[in-house]
Amino acid sequence: MIGALSLEQLQQRFGGELVNGSVQFAAVCTDTRNLDADALFVALRGESFDAHDFLSEVDGKVLGVVSEKPIAGSSLPQWLVADTTVALGQIGRLCREQFSGPVIGITGSCGKTTVKEMLAAIFGQRHSVCVTRGNLNNQFGVPMTLFSLAPEHQVLIVEMGASGPNEIGYLCGIANPEITAVNNVMPAHVEGFGSVDGIATAKGQIYTSLQPGGVAVINADDNYADYWRGEMPEGVRTLEVGLGHQWAVHADNIAVDNSGCASFDLVIEGVAHPVRLKLLGEHNVHNALVAAGCAYAAGIPVAEIATGLSQLQGVGGRLQVNIGLSGAAVIDDSYNANPGSVSAAIELLAQRGGKKILVLGDMAELGPEADRAHRDMGQLARERGIDQLFTLGPLSAAASIAFAAGRQHVQKNFSDRDALVKALAPELDETTTVLVKGSRSARMELVVQALTNGNQ
Repeated sequence: MIGALSLEQLQQRFGGELVNGSVQFAAVCTDTRNLDADALFVALRGESFDAHDFLSEVDGKVLGVVSEKPIAGSSLPQWLVADTTVALGQIGRLCREQFSGPVIGITGSCGKTTVKEMLAAIFGQRHSVCVTRGNLNNQFGVPMTLFSLAPEHQVLIVEMGASGPNEIGYLCGIANPEITAVNNVMPAHVEGFGSVDGIATAKGQIYTSLQPGGVAVINADDNYADYWRGEMPEGVRTLEVGLGHQWAVHADNIAVDNSGCASFDLVIEGVAHPVRLKLLGEHNVHNALVAAGCAYAAGIPVAEIATGLSQLQGVGGRLQVNIGLSGAAVIDDSYNANPGSVSAAIELLAQRGGKKILVLGDMAELGPEADRAHRDMGQLARERGIDQLFTLGPLSAAASIAFAAGRQHVQKNFSDRDALVKALAPELDETTTVLVKGSRSARMELVVQALTNGNQ
């Protein structure tokens, strides 16, 4: 934290009840397995856990407690609240109010973590950056990012994820970003939003939450760009990015080398600088444009933006190339999956030489569209010349069926991860590229580990 806070501050600002007086704290913990004697403990509830069941273990091991019920017989300072998750966000909000540097908020259906890392690479050349770690992008993770703010930090970059309506607006109320972007809208977590339109509305809260003077970076190539323009609050400036030359930030002379990495001229307000990405996939040009727009809105010169983009190495679990069994190239894109990101992965794989094998795990949270979405991916893989498709899980069986339709292909759908790896291993040699993709719940990183003997 930038500076210490107190339970009294929290109670006066947000209500609740103090028990056993107040205490100052400069750190927060939420896991009873990793208690910190110099921290405030917040007892969170989740779908499968309730830290209130372990409050007796916390007594005497932390500075104070935030909970929905008192610890019986304890002299520990406690802030009693109606909802500890909300309280966690309120503590994060006070931490955010201590920070005076630029705050950038990023959301989107896919690629937002890559955009976040691109921004960190750009700003990190000359600034001390506080950035979302891993996937800490929800109602628990965003406050944790704010707790990690320190006096030396000059820039704050916050990734925001959502699985349902109003979550982005809630996170913006905590982090209060001044520059925001929706990377894209695609069918992801449709189950929680009801429709793709619902996703666009929910993600758009990162724009509608902006205060006058804020900057909205809009992906002008997204289908919902016009919708967001119409929803923009008064006094918010827009900065459009895209592939067309009419946009303030655009890409020119795009080329993809033999390794699958893109190079292009980054053009901002008529000034062009070459960028050579070290990330696989032409789709990363769009990610780079969104990151460039946010950095430019914060005052970073074009040349410095281009250098930062060119320096970024790959992000773990996202199109990382490893040497696998029998010398095969194994592309690890196992971090997560939705139809948009799977389509991009198929396009990348199609550009590789030699034998091309896609290993696809179930795409989760697609609701009624799940069967059609998986069929579409199988059909796309077939149309783009992918040689073999191995799938894991009941949903991805539809992809196998579509891939094999009308061809002399045997459906290769598995319910067991080990069985899939055993069937796949004999197909590998030095001329083969295997791309592994799937939602978090499919645990496709275990397939990558098996194919590379853990040498990633």
